[in-house]
Amino acid sequence: NDDEKFRMLLRGLNAHFYHKTVTSKQVEDYISKHSGLDLTKVFDQYLRTTMVPTLEYKITGNTLTYRWANVVKGFNMPVKINDSEQHWIQPLEEWKSLELPPGSKKGVSVDNNFYINTKKVN
Repeated sequence: NDDEKFRMLLRGLNAHFYHKTVTSKQVEDYISKHSGLDLTKVFDQYLRTTMVPTLEYKITGNTLTYRWANVVKGFNMPVKINDSEQHWIQPLEEWKSLELPPGSKKGVSVDNNFYINTKKVN
């Protein structure tokens, strides 16, 4: 969530790989190294499969329970959700929980900037 860091990463890509033939692996490694994040599973998910990640969730009282489905093993991309406030959650393939503030909406919406599906389960 840092536009300047992202802009510098893009400029760095241009400078580092200027007039070179490169592989996807070189670009992926550069982005991971300079972002400070291990994006291996994100690249595996979005570049090597046609599966769209699905955020499955359920709400019981003020507890949001969630997980990733339809993903490569180890996929761990954080996602921003909105109930009565914004939250960053870090879903895995196993169920995780988050206590929502009292009075939260009975549903969850995902920031539209993420290319994922959502599914409310019982």
